[in-house]
Amino acid sequence: MARSDGEMDRTAASQSIDGYVGDSLYPSSFHPNFAPPNIDAMLVHAGIASPRGHATRAPFTMADIGCGDGVGLILNAAAHPEGHFIGIDGNPDHVARGTAIAVEIGLDNIAFHHQYFDAALAAVPGAVADYVQCQGVLAWVSETNRTHVLDLAAHMLKPGGVFAVGYNCLPGWTPMVAFQQMLWTLADGLPGTPTQRFETALEQLRATGIFETSQWEWIDGLRATLPTDYFAHEYLNRHWSPLWSGAVLEAAAARGLTLAGQARANRLRADFALKAAWRDTLATIVNPAARESAVDLLTRNWFRTDLFVKQPFARLSRTAQAEARMRGWWSAIRPANEACFEARTAAGTIRFDNDAARAIVKTLENGPQPLTAVCDIGQADLFNALDALFMAGEIVPADPPADVPLAAATHAALLRRDASTINGAVSRHGVAGIARGSLDKH
Repeated sequence: MARSDGEMDRTAASQSIDGYVGDSLYPSSFHPNFAPPNIDAMLVHAGIASPRGHATRAPFTMADIGCGDGVGLILNAAAHPEGHFIGIDGNPDHVARGTAIAVEIGLDNIAFHHQYFDAALAAVPGAVADYVQCQGVLAWVSETNRTHVLDLAAHMLKPGGVFAVGYNCLPGWTPMVAFQQMLWTLADGLPGTPTQRFETALEQLRATGIFETSQWEWIDGLRATLPTDYFAHEYLNRHWSPLWSGAVLEAAAARGLTLAGQARANRLRADFALKAAWRDTLATIVNPAARESAVDLLTRNWFRTDLFVKQPFARLSRTAQAEARMRGWWSAIRPANEACFEARTAAGTIRFDNDAARAIVKTLENGPQPLTAVCDIGQADLFNALDALFMAGEIVPADPPADVPLAAATHAALLRRDASTINGAVSRHGVAGIARGSLDKH
């Protein structure tokens, strides 16, 4: 990050890094939407070649801009010994913690760098990364640093590489904009840790009676499921500002980054996810940025997980796309007899209890398999069922098996810390998403 003119010294920077909470560590998380198998599956579905090509266990490089303490990156590094991983963060305590964990495990394919984003742009070589991820940064930092993030991502990516970015978006966050502003203003200058400042400001705000019940239900519901330290990092940043996706698309396009789709499966199929009337409306909007903003308006979207590819990139023929989809590996979330054959989308509930869907979950019951392992189902039916199961969260993309010698050491090192926030486990098929607090069972 770039420091603002008001950042005087290291003591001040420890409290705020260009307005971002800097005096506590962001809670560790693995973001499965940005794992290489998931990104590749989304690209292939969009008819775009994976940065890893046909050989999904080929060497690759992934960078994380604003990596926090890097636990998610560490899990990916342990699960993908064929990859090289780069973490960049402006908080030295984050970098120190991530580095210490990696050294303790014995990972030699990951490196962390304490750099502000503009400094990283000057220091990091160009065209080194196949994947660049950036989760929870773009809408939480100043406009200057948003520019640095986008510049850095475009600079680091190889042609055909992918930028995966998650950010708060409008219009979904509209009801909470005033809520956040009041929280930040009340907390500013209070004593204590960021969490203590958040809790004090929250109760002061609750006592005013200014906001409606629905807004308190929102925040109290989140507090019941997320780590306590998360909320200061979400709400107490000076430059916190949900973004219009159209503006992000235009800024990315100016840097040679083309929208390929979403990293989350909720938008995988327009005919499943959007009402027919909405699709008719969207078909009349030619400008991609305007069209994406329109989708967010129609669905009242509050969070984006955009995938951008750097030009020039390779598009797949229909034959190559179908072949790539058939080669893809998948993992079931639960046993076949517990699978739910319906998905709730913005368009309503889709139901797909059919032979193809049941054949897929039955094939995956004993572990990840490629789609080619599903027998006696036509390709069109197979793809439709696969998409529906993916959107329903019943299956997730996986990689072919590989030797992951540091899996046990990684889990042990994380368990020695605050494992209650860890939501990923190293497997032979990539990182598996798990319930927080359940790492000791894997």
